[in-house]
Amino acid sequence: MIKEISLQQFISIYESGDMKILDVREIWETPMIRGENVINIPMNHLPQAIEMIPRTEDLIVICQHAVRSKKVIEYLQSQHGFENLINLQGGVSTYVRETA
Repeated sequence: MIKEISLQQFISIYESGDMKILDVREIWETPMIRGENVINIPMNHLPQAIEMIPRTEDLIVICQHAVRSKKVIEYLQSQHGFENLINLQGGVSTYVRETA
């Protein structure tokens, strides 16, 4: 089962910097979500970067439309035993529409 977070919850967490965020979009995709609490690892680079992903604290996984982030969560849960992952409902495109 995949836990999810609403856009309103995400905005509050992102602005406060209280939780780590894993952005699995490609580097060229915009807008980039930046900050000390953001980890940028494109989806196709995950197998080589597993050790960079925190396991002990909640982690919000984001992508453009919440499709890749769900796939990443399923992969990390089933193949690597992660239990701390939360998906952003609707993805970053929803964030851009709401904050523009």
